[in-house]
Amino acid sequence: MFRSMQLTRLAAAALVSLVVAACAGQKEPAQQAVADLDGALAKVAEMGEKYKPEEYAEVQSQIAALKKSFDGGDFAAVVAGAPKAAAAIRKLQADAIIAKAEFAKQMNEEWAATATSMPDTIAAVDKQISRMAAGGRLPKGMDRDTFKQTVATFDEAKKVWTAAAEAGNAGKFEDAVMQSRQVKSVVDATMQALGMSAG
Repeated sequence: MFRSMQLTRLAAAALVSLVVAACAGQKEPAQQAVADLDGALAKVAEMGEKYKPEEYAEVQSQIAALKKSFDGGDFAAVVAGAPKAAAAIRKLQADAIIAKAEFAKQMNEEWAATATSMPDTIAAVDKQISRMAAGGRLPKGMDRDTFKQTVATFDEAKKVWTAAAEAGNAGKFEDAVMQSRQVKSVVDATMQALGMSAG
């Protein structure tokens, strides 16, 4: 009976030793897996965060969970979970590439429309400003100082428009659109202040 208990204890100890040895043997592969995942995510991080932020955050969480398992000594979980995380990174990269292409198309189209309409709008506002300045008739409720400030703000917007046009001509449609949106906001406000119909 005593000998049987001794054998049982020895068997249990041997099993624990085997498990510990197996875990220890998986530490290096687990460590390499975490490093590989970090490297793979770093390559797609900028594009993923910009074009697929939610998906990027999910992949980050997956890798963070694997790192937590590693820190806790559960190397087997890291080795088992690494392929799924790697697949998620590959999917993120593919989805981000598609989203980037769609975004570029959207920026291209928006810029094309703005580049067509904005010059005429700016010219119309310029004409209205010149007419008011020459006739000395200001919009209702606007004094001369406010008129001067409105014109100055509009003139600054025209400078931004010039930069936007240069960006658009250079094929930097995202930059052109971001700048042209600022311009449109000022132009619309100016038109409203001058009693014109804002587009």
